[in-house]
Amino acid sequence: MKLVIAHRSGESRVIDVAEPRGGRNFVTVRVSHSGMTLPAELDLIAQASRRTRKGDDGIPLGGYASGVVLEVGSGVKSIKEGIRVTVSGSRYVYHAGQVVVPEELVVELPKKVNHEEGAFAGMGASALNIVRAANVQIGEVVLVIGADLRGLITAQLVRASGAIPVLIDDSDFRLAKVHPLGITHTFTPDDTELVRIVDTLTDGRGADSALITRANDHKGFGAALRLLRHRGTVILGDYLGARFDADPLREKAINLRSAEGGGIEGSRWTEHDNMNCFCSLLADRKVQISPLITDRVPLERAPTIYEKAQRNRDAVIACVLTV
Repeated sequence: MKLVIAHRSGESRVIDVAEPRGGRNFVTVRVSHSGMTLPAELDLIAQASRRTRKGDDGIPLGGYASGVVLEVGSGVKSIKEGIRVTVSGSRYVYHAGQVVVPEELVVELPKKVNHEEGAFAGMGASALNIVRAANVQIGEVVLVIGADLRGLITAQLVRASGAIPVLIDDSDFRLAKVHPLGITHTFTPDDTELVRIVDTLTDGRGADSALITRANDHKGFGAALRLLRHRGTVILGDYLGARFDADPLREKAINLRSAEGGGIEGSRWTEHDNMNCFCSLLADRKVQISPLITDRVPLERAPTIYEKAQRNRDAVIACVLTV
């Protein structure tokens, strides 16, 4: 079968590999759609030369997909052969024709959810985990920092929670992608109108929380600290890095928490629970992904998308690889 990797040479390649074998408590899935995670995959391609283990050609790319169950291993109780599913987990899910995934990372797709949107349920679970960590309440004003795909999904989830999302990103192109979906408060970090809108929405008190949805967005993080109310909340949904000014956190008594991943194992909302919940939101059209997809290409042409995104980050927001 075909597999997309970050090659040790520093480029993406499609290679031929043997199909993976199933096992106890694992589900074998024939992939139909695989969701790209940009810019994270571009970062992995750039780091491949030093991260590839000795003897390997490179590192498999991917993390989210949808397809049909081919086989279930002994011990699997909730999944049956032949059903439509979404799968998640970078340790198990790659851009490939077939994947083998633990039962807890496999969720049946509702009838109203197509494979294209279902392929991103794992990313939706990650966005849900960020929103839950902030304990978002009806009527609150929530800053969503980053208009990559996860940020665009997060903004929709904030609105579905009954709060008011304010989306902040340095790209007008990415911000404009959610206007047709009803997300109207979108600004660049330096936009002077941003301060006025937040003041108007909050009667001058400041935003209730800020959700950081992508790695190393120090500019967006700085804007969030300026706009938050006293004792507001910052949720780090990705790695920020060790170098940032902590003085505003102390001055405003900001509550800083991390919420990486799709859920918390053993809690009420595990990754499986969040994937299930997100699929229900897709079925009810409270969240949409298809309008955000900029590219749909066959898996064997995946390198063209990475090349396109490297030339112009704005050119690709979400991409689905079809198998």
